[in-house]
Amino acid sequence: MHHVTKVHFGPLLSEVRTKVDSKRPILRYLVDRREGLKNTHPKELLVSNVSCFHSPFSLPDIGEAVSLLLSFAKANKKILLYGDRDSDGVSSTCLLAFFLRSHPEFINANVEVLVSSESDPYGLCKEAVTKIKKAKPDLLVTLDFGSSQADEIESLTELGIQVIVLDHHEVPVRIPKHCALVNPRRLDSIYPEKKICTAALSFKLVSAILFRLSSEWNQLYVRTNQQEDGRVESQYFQNGISISKEEINSKNIEITNTLPYPENFVTEIPLDEERKLFYYQCTKIPQFFEQLEEETDLAGIGTITDMMPLVGENRHFVKLALESLTKLYTGDKKRKGLKELLKELKLNPHGITTKDLGWSIGPVLNAAGRMGKTEEAVSLLLSEQETDAKSKAKLLLSINEERKERTKRNMDRVERYFARKPERTTHEVVFCYEPDMEPGVSGIVATRMVDTYKKPAIFVAPDNGDARGSIRSYGTENVLKFLEMVSNHFLHYGGHPEAGGFSITIDQIPKLEAELYEKAKQWLDDDKNRSKEHIIETDFTVLPEEMGDKLRKEWKDLEPFGQGNPDIKLGIKNAKAIHLTPLSGGKHVRFHIVGSGSLKFMVWNKGEEFQAFMSKHGSFDLVGSLEENFYQGRNTLQFIVEWFGKSET
Repeated sequence: MHHVTKVHFGPLLSEVRTKVDSKRPILRYLVDRREGLKNTHPKELLVSNVSCFHSPFSLPDIGEAVSLLLSFAKANKKILLYGDRDSDGVSSTCLLAFFLRSHPEFINANVEVLVSSESDPYGLCKEAVTKIKKAKPDLLVTLDFGSSQADEIESLTELGIQVIVLDHHEVPVRIPKHCALVNPRRLDSIYPEKKICTAALSFKLVSAILFRLSSEWNQLYVRTNQQEDGRVESQYFQNGISISKEEINSKNIEITNTLPYPENFVTEIPLDEERKLFYYQCTKIPQFFEQLEEETDLAGIGTITDMMPLVGENRHFVKLALESLTKLYTGDKKRKGLKELLKELKLNPHGITTKDLGWSIGPVLNAAGRMGKTEEAVSLLLSEQETDAKSKAKLLLSINEERKERTKRNMDRVERYFARKPERTTHEVVFCYEPDMEPGVSGIVATRMVDTYKKPAIFVAPDNGDARGSIRSYGTENVLKFLEMVSNHFLHYGGHPEAGGFSITIDQIPKLEAELYEKAKQWLDDDKNRSKEHIIETDFTVLPEEMGDKLRKEWKDLEPFGQGNPDIKLGIKNAKAIHLTPLSGGKHVRFHIVGSGSLKFMVWNKGEEFQAFMSKHGSFDLVGSLEENFYQGRNTLQFIVEWFGKSET
């Protein structure tokens, strides 16, 4: 931990409070320095409701997707939902399945659910296509994959299967024909936000269905503006989207029965014209918000676990999910499985947190997919009986414990691997493969390798006769570009710019490793913004006596924290540790520092290194974050140490 090259300490709290002209100087200072938040209206920081959401009808092909679902349900035809194995895939699939199975309009629908397992290659692989053909659906909905698999989709449509793709991954130049591809990353998409997960797209699809079933569907609203020269200009809106006169003419839309734009309609949060109108229309639909409230929970879980940037809509999805899950914990709502999972995880019934989504709920759902038991996570989330849900929640937690043990065994092997071959850590990327590695946790292990070696990392493990690997970025580099550079070795590959995966035959692994080292320098040289050294920057420099609940409350309105909106990072100089307590045989350490009162400081996984450092130095510098910890019914504040050492002056 103390090998970090540089630490840039932020200003003292006293300086910020003196220099920033605001009633809440700490909050103002932070907002102004966060790219994703600085243009956010102050009220939108403090309040979250569905008025903040954009109209779903600005997503490409969503109108067609709604029409297909409604018509196939009415005709009592078979609808197959096929989701990916990760938390976003499971969340998006269960969100849509629960809605379709419970809404009166789909009472006659024949809805079946399938999910991929860890043994399957990514997406519409031949195994998936075989399962789909065996299920014989009339309508297939893929969730969290499909954008890049035009050939496979077209082979299914040739068999008479209609296809809807809900996905947020990169879209290639050629998109599938005869398919409703709902993806905000499409080049022709006018949706204001590009980085929303598939669980959020499921939420959007549900809201679009509810809107389509209302009397507000296709209503034309007009806003008239008086120009300086006396001319009157008309601006038209339909389904929450501004449309031009050319569109009106081309679609033969009748304009004789227009409704006036609700100029005097007041919203709690100032909104742009389109969001204001769509929200106004939604207020006119009976039970619209009540039906959507519960759907935010899985949308929020998917958003956090798929590492979406927590700005814009994503921020509101997560905040609303936390509210919905807290109500679910203590109330009597339909998601019995999710409620029992919250109980089994022993989360705080008075307030579910972002940390709970990312570090408790999400990993448990992900573990099922990693261990080849995705269907167990789906079965839990779709449970409607309390006793059944309780046993399924316990099973899911036991699967997660298996996953932890497998991860631990693999990490032990990784450490021994690099101890035997230290020269392999000198390359631009770190690569690890050995025949005795266990499958299913390659993403977690690759992430740990990044944390240890401060470089992009690739971990490969044998899997069903072939092998599967994961790559994780260290900084801003795009790992998908790197996979493309060596794609001739893969059976399949895909993912996000920050995290990718691939499948490969065993005999190709040595060739892949050799080419990785050869191509890595070229790949990283192309990334001009990549830092050549590891730098930690803190938001503030604090004195030990300044830390506590009072300080944390000064920026609490910036929550939720995560990707794109990181937790507030504090720096402490010349700290002196007291009451040091080793935990788990010295793996972790808990201590206090002089002047901070009863606040506990935690060092995870680097306990021995911290104790060795302390034996040589009387004082040290710290970087970390304040965190609420709920344990055995008590909520306490603690400081999680990210870095310790002696920083440069």
